[in-house]
Order: sequence, then C-alpha cells, then structure tokens
Amino acid sequence: MIIAGAVGLLIGLILLLVFLYRRILFVARKLAKKPDTAPAKPAASLRNLLLIFLWTAVFGMVLFAGFFFQAYHAFTLEEPVAEIVVERPEPGQPASITLVQGGPGEKPRVSRFDLVGEQWVLEGDILKWHDWLNFLGLQTRYRLTRLRSRYIQSSDERAKPSSIHSLVENEDDPLWKHLYRYGPRFPLVSTVYGNAVFQMSDEAATFSVFVGTSGFIVRKIVRKDQ
Repeated sequence: MIIAGAVGLLIGLILLLVFLYRRILFVARKLAKKPDTAPAKPAASLRNLLLIFLWTAVFGMVLFAGFFFQAYHAFTLEEPVAEIVVERPEPGQPASITLVQGGPGEKPRVSRFDLVGEQWVLEGDILKWHDWLNFLGLQTRYRLTRLRSRYIQSSDERAKPSSIHSLVENEDDPLWKHLYRYGPRFPLVSTVYGNAVFQMSDEAATFSVFVGTSGFIVRKIVRKDQ
C-alpha cells in the first residue's frame, strides 16, 4: 500500500505540475497576444483539475493508510519466544515446569525444571531499537537467561527455599555485557535492559511468552474445555 500510494501520489503531483505549467503558458501567450494553438476551455480545465485533485487525494489516503497499518503492525507485533507448561503434582511439592523455547521456524528446545514457590519467573535481556527502526521492520532482540521461583510475600522470599535455573551456557556473555554498558551510546540502539515476566505456578496451566517492542509479554492459554 505504501509503494502504490507513493507512486500514485507522485503521478498526481506530476499531473498537477503539468496542468499548472500549461495554464501559466496559456496566460503568458494571452498577455503577449500570441495565438494559442489549443485554446483552453474553462469547463474542461476545471474538470481536469478536479480529476487531478481526486486522484491525488485518493492515493494520498492510500499512502496514509499504508503508513498507519505499517506502524500498527510494527508497534503491536508480538513474536512468540517460549511456552511454559505448569504441572502441579501433590500439595506441598515443587511444581513441574516444561519450558519450550523457540519462535516460528525455529527448532524447539524443551527443558524440564522443578520449582518451589508460588510463581514462576522467566528472565531475559532486551535490546530495544529506536522507534523508527521498529517502523522499518527491525524487531526487538532478546535472550532468555533464567527461570526461577517467586513468592507473593517478600517475607517468604527471605525465609523459604527458592529455585533458579540458567537457560544459557554462558551467563557472562561478553556481547550482552558490552551492550548493557555501551548499548545506549550506539546510534541505532534505544536501550538495553533486563526484563522478566511471572505468573502463578500453583495450578496446572499453559502460558505463552512473547516479545514486543517494550519487552516480554505473558498470556495464559485458556482451553475451550476449561
């Protein structure tokens, strides 16, 4: 739509310039009292001008709509990055968590963990580009780093046992370490930061984790039979 609108708008502007050039040339001939080989008819000229304005307006709206849909898609895009399946065995026992990493077209990586606590937490690194790069289609970069447990009460966090599992081989990755330190100085990078999402792990459920322009997003998958 953007290309079609831009081409149509350009053609409309060219037609308008040609129309104005011919009218100016006609007026100049009249003032110079030179014979005009094709005298302009006011009704025909008005009709042509209205058609040019209509053409330009239509393709201008097409161009605007193309930019609108492109911006909407760029800033609302949510790329799936993981799925978390929670299985609660017996009361008082750790929750069994199955983590499936990978987006569309990627080979899924399946891992299983046991987590104590009332909630699971998925942590990762986020590299956010400037908005105009998102508009052009450049997606947020990320890395999932840890899966750990969480308690609702901070007192339980201090007193009760916790679980934490690494999701990467090298937690002290030099690339991300330098991005955290120097990333905002790069002309294309908006910010680099850590991000986390968490949800309840006290009942059997399945969650989908996405990454958007602002970080991670988690949604519970509600089955039709539930």
